[in-house]
Amino acid sequence: MRGLLLFLFGFMFLTADAQQFGGHPLNQRWLQIKSPRTQVIFPTGWDSTALRVASIMDKIDSAAAFPLTRRVPVLLQHHTTQSNGYVALAPLRSEWYMTAPINGFELGSLNWPEQLALHEQRHFQQYLRFNRGGAKVFRFLLGQQGQALANAITIPDWFFEGDAVFQETLLSEQGRGRMPSFFNAWNALQEAGKQYSYQKLRNGSLRDFTPNHYQLGYLLLQYGQQQYGLFFWDKVSNDAAAMKGVFYPFQKAVNQYSGITFKEFRKKALELNQDTGKFQPVVNEENPVYTENGDLLYLRSSYAELPAFYLRLKTGEEKKIRVRDQSLDSYFSYANGKILYAAYQPDTRWGWRDYSDLKLLDIQSGKQDRITTHATYFTPALSSSGDSIIAVLQDATGKSSLHLLTADGKLLKEFPNDSGYIYSFPRFAKNTVLTASRNRKGEMTIHSIDLVTSEHKALFNWSNHIIGYPMPVGDSVFFTMSVNNRDQTVLYHDDKLALLETVNRLTGNYQPTVLNQAFTSMQFTAHGYKLNTNPVTVKEWIPAEQVLALPMIQQEGSQYNEAPISFLSYQTDTSLKIKPYKNISGFLNFHSWTPWYEEPEFSLTAHSQNLLNNFQTNLSATYNRNEGFTRLGVQSVFGGFFPYIRAGFDYTFNRQALFRNRTIRWNELELTAGLQLPLNLSSGRQFSSLIVSSDFVFNQPWFRLPEKDSLGNRSYSYLNNQLVFAIQSQQARQQIFPKWAGTIRIQFRNAINRYSSRQWLAAGNQYFPGFARNHSLVLGWAIGGRDSLPGIRFSNNFPFARGYETLNLFRMQRSGISYHFPIAYPDAGLAQIVYLLRVRAAAYFDWARAKDPQLFRQSGWINFRSTGLECYFDTRWWNQLPVSFGIRYAYLLDPDRMGGMGSNRWQFILPINLIPSGAGKSVQEKKKQFSVF
Repeated sequence: MRGLLLFLFGFMFLTADAQQFGGHPLNQRWLQIKSPRTQVIFPTGWDSTALRVASIMDKIDSAAAFPLTRRVPVLLQHHTTQSNGYVALAPLRSEWYMTAPINGFELGSLNWPEQLALHEQRHFQQYLRFNRGGAKVFRFLLGQQGQALANAITIPDWFFEGDAVFQETLLSEQGRGRMPSFFNAWNALQEAGKQYSYQKLRNGSLRDFTPNHYQLGYLLLQYGQQQYGLFFWDKVSNDAAAMKGVFYPFQKAVNQYSGITFKEFRKKALELNQDTGKFQPVVNEENPVYTENGDLLYLRSSYAELPAFYLRLKTGEEKKIRVRDQSLDSYFSYANGKILYAAYQPDTRWGWRDYSDLKLLDIQSGKQDRITTHATYFTPALSSSGDSIIAVLQDATGKSSLHLLTADGKLLKEFPNDSGYIYSFPRFAKNTVLTASRNRKGEMTIHSIDLVTSEHKALFNWSNHIIGYPMPVGDSVFFTMSVNNRDQTVLYHDDKLALLETVNRLTGNYQPTVLNQAFTSMQFTAHGYKLNTNPVTVKEWIPAEQVLALPMIQQEGSQYNEAPISFLSYQTDTSLKIKPYKNISGFLNFHSWTPWYEEPEFSLTAHSQNLLNNFQTNLSATYNRNEGFTRLGVQSVFGGFFPYIRAGFDYTFNRQALFRNRTIRWNELELTAGLQLPLNLSSGRQFSSLIVSSDFVFNQPWFRLPEKDSLGNRSYSYLNNQLVFAIQSQQARQQIFPKWAGTIRIQFRNAINRYSSRQWLAAGNQYFPGFARNHSLVLGWAIGGRDSLPGIRFSNNFPFARGYETLNLFRMQRSGISYHFPIAYPDAGLAQIVYLLRVRAAAYFDWARAKDPQLFRQSGWINFRSTGLECYFDTRWWNQLPVSFGIRYAYLLDPDRMGGMGSNRWQFILPINLIPSGAGKSVQEKKKQFSVF
């Protein structure tokens, strides 16, 4: 029963990891706008953006077939360097990462807040529309998290995102449905002759490249609408959300409204067959740059390797320079023996703040220096001599600037940008800087900016074509542009353009670099980005305006070929009122309730979280059927200060126990108060965190007569102190564990009045690379103990030798070794319920020692050794929830003195990733939220 509850409630928190608890300091000031259908919460300085967002979302809703039924909250997060956004339930809200994407080939060149409004507003419509039928019953039983569970198991994630991409494309002049790069994945599979199963496309692979659920969803939705009408998917998703047919409601709805089975539908839409393509590992070769002597620098990564800088010599020899630091993109610049790139740096305490600092790497010595601190620079470039830097700064006000820096990061000049351009990929070109620019309409061009006067000169007219990677060569400029269904290398000279041909004609090629009348670019393939070299052959010079008149993409039979329905031309409603929004607003915002049963207790917990997510509260009621007691509790945490502040209250009615051969009864009050300091110490090539916490607990029982007089006041209090530190290297996709990692946990609990009870624990694990790729060696250790005096006993959390029963013993020690290795990557599913990504195994040996004179009736140490095998299955259930579980065979080398019979033990290893991190625990960003990425 407990395992089933763990599994089901795991679905409810698919979006929980997108949140950042306590992500802003309390002195951050917020404002709000309330329109008829939108509440926009935003920092000071973002007034015009908030007005624009509210206006667009209300305008879309006024024309929607299924308008919003309530005002929806949107939070603008301005201190992050990432470009993203999501909508989630529990509680219902949307958070937008306001740094505009630098590379237009990833998400397009639309005005970023406007694109988010088009995309995320559709998710709001989906959630409010899907509160029907069976989903409504789930919501009644469990609150918003119940609807999230129902929607997750009945409606595919690809529908949510494909539908939102469809809207952003239909209601604008661009959107990802008009971007050639959005179709690279499918074109690459077609070119390679790879046709994967539907479940593989839905769940991905640790072995092969697969398109993501945005691309899959868009193609399926587009096919359904073209074949069965504009409202086909509305009818399908409404029936699925209502759970009509109970089992496989989505598939049944597709069958009902298309007249064919879902299997036939997806096969026709995607032309699915058995994969007959020869296996090749996914290896990316990105960002080609030639050195002064003609060697080729590039960034290499794979599913088994971390991104690293490589030098390909003219002889063909490959030389690894250094693993790259954490970064948001693969771009780098080179000059005079140095590599320059922007590296990601999270804030030590505040989760909604991060940075992008410049790193300078010497390719000969491998020495790297950080030349900026807490900056937000992107796509930097070195001058040919290496003594100057030009970089794009995206600040917390949303402004994009070009900064001229010295080689050690000191600011020389900021170029004025009164027009509000977004710059990308700047390069030095004689006495000017060339940069791709986009305006507030989302149109793009290449600017030549005078280094002295700062005058901006456009090389050609603005257009909706996506442009990037300009590279000056003499009086000409090579760059990448989206035109004629593909991202192509284009050559500019004297107001004319030439489309340069490459061997591959289906997918895009990017970032040209030139040497000796040939250009090298990176080509998108089914096995990763590959570097291709082609001669610079100009077949025809075409006036620039004629090339810009060509479509970016032309889809046969697509409604997008007609004039777009552009909601972005709608005027901003400036009559909306701007008011302050307090950090303490909506402290009590109950959204969900969770029933739980684990013998012998049944509990019901109500969850509250304010929109800024700096205050969370749980109200709980518990009934214990053994003792017959009832407990009411309140637990809260506030994350607005540097340390989290935690407090709790539990009152238990009618506790009972045996005392001197008779049953005694009492009520009990327990108060808790504590601090927790979560620090993110990640930097460079490693992730690390430190969490220090201390909680004070006070317990006061009130005995009933006649024991009240004889037992008197039995109140006591204790401290629970804990330190958890973790550090790890970056981890490639196929690696079971990081190559290098370490964890340590130290806990000390001690009574501070009435009793002398105490308990301590220190435990850790060290991770090392194994003998083969993707193998891991893990060494574990632990020491712990408690007092032997009468008093309170703290709960036991000592990691004992595997296979043995465990008790709270007087002294304990443990050391262990495990060797983990992959067995197979099946990429196979069963009945659209479970999908198996990987099977892996581990062999282990544990040696624990314990002594407890009272229990064992001897004073010396007693051995508890075991060895065995573990088999793990990395799966995805209902194509949504990642679950890793396993089976363990343990052979006990010593008698089990704490229970159990025999030396052969079989254990089921329950998944540990189903229950989300609670308030006050840091989480890594995951892509399970509804986001623009």
